[in-house]
Amino acid sequence: MATPVSTTQQQLGRLFDEVAAADKAIARCFAVRAEAVDRARRFSAAQAASIPLSLQSRWSREEIAQRELSSELAATLRIPERTAETLLAESQALAEDLPGTRAALAEGRISYRHAQAILAQSWSIPEEGLAAFEQALLPAAEQLTVAKLKHKARLLRERLHPETITARHTESIAKRTSSVEAGADGMATLFLTTGAELVQAIFHRATDLAASLQGPGEERTLTQIRTDVLSDLLIHGVTPTGVGTGVKATVQVTVPVMTLLGHSEEPG
Repeated sequence: MATPVSTTQQQLGRLFDEVAAADKAIARCFAVRAEAVDRARRFSAAQAASIPLSLQSRWSREEIAQRELSSELAATLRIPERTAETLLAESQALAEDLPGTRAALAEGRISYRHAQAILAQSWSIPEEGLAAFEQALLPAAEQLTVAKLKHKARLLRERLHPETITARHTESIAKRTSSVEAGADGMATLFLTTGAELVQAIFHRATDLAASLQGPGEERTLTQIRTDVLSDLLIHGVTPTGVGTGVKATVQVTVPVMTLLGHSEEPG
């Protein structure tokens, strides 16, 4: 026999129904905003030809129109201009390249963060592969968390991309970068974007060194020690105790056998 549902559970269920309805309404509002942003972009592009140019102008009419558009959008929404540029690109992609994702968002079936996860992996897929990518991913987008969707989207992109992973990696590694972002309470974050094998090697070497420093009387967590190790290695070359000299990480890569045989490009 089915267990009877208590009055408390019924009330809680109705409250969660309200939460779900509100979440769907938020998603629909994001879709409305994306459409409004793209209408503004199209209008700006159509008016670009009428922008007067001086002899000293360094930019074309199209560039001026784009800069004015992103500046106005940033001021309107009180967001950084780079964020406004990203919003313009996302809105255009939803309008022109990913109609299924736009429809799912407009119907409240996915959140804007889910849409962004799809967008993030779609940028580099050639136009002829976008429809298959979107069609394969959207059913999962309605069921998965954003983190799991990002993982699935990345793997799917690897499988559907017509260029070899070697060619794409060569192009991507040329865009390696590092940056610093200020945080609250006197903190900051250091970003390093480079080859996956290098990042894994850096992280695992720092973890191994941090683990070797753990012992009686050590009050720091492994994460705290690893962070201190990375700081010491980057600034001094070694940790204060001398750990780090001559240490080299070992990286283990798991690759599907069919990829090793050259019959597949399934990622490791």
